[in-house]
Amino acid sequence: MKVLERGNMPNGTDIQIEEWNENYDFFSYGSTIGSYPKSKMSHEGAFSPKGNMIYRFQFDFKSAKEAKEAFENLKNGITQLADYKDKMYNPEYADCI
Repeated sequence: MKVLERGNMPNGTDIQIEEWNENYDFFSYGSTIGSYPKSKMSHEGAFSPKGNMIYRFQFDFKSAKEAKEAFENLKNGITQLADYKDKMYNPEYADCI
């Protein structure tokens, strides 16, 4: 995995465009956004999100263009992470964002 671009949302949440294709060819190049907000909820399990703690949430898009557009919208406050819950790698954690 390689980080292609880093940024911050207006609320201070770190976000980044990630490149997973070199390790997993089923990912499109540069089509993943990793985000690091404080979780709004807790889930059971040692590796699950815990309320008010920073957690990594992954969003997978169809293309690098789609990911870049979402990244810019998040950086500029046009959209929020919850707007992309249908792109979450772990949709069971949608209530955490």
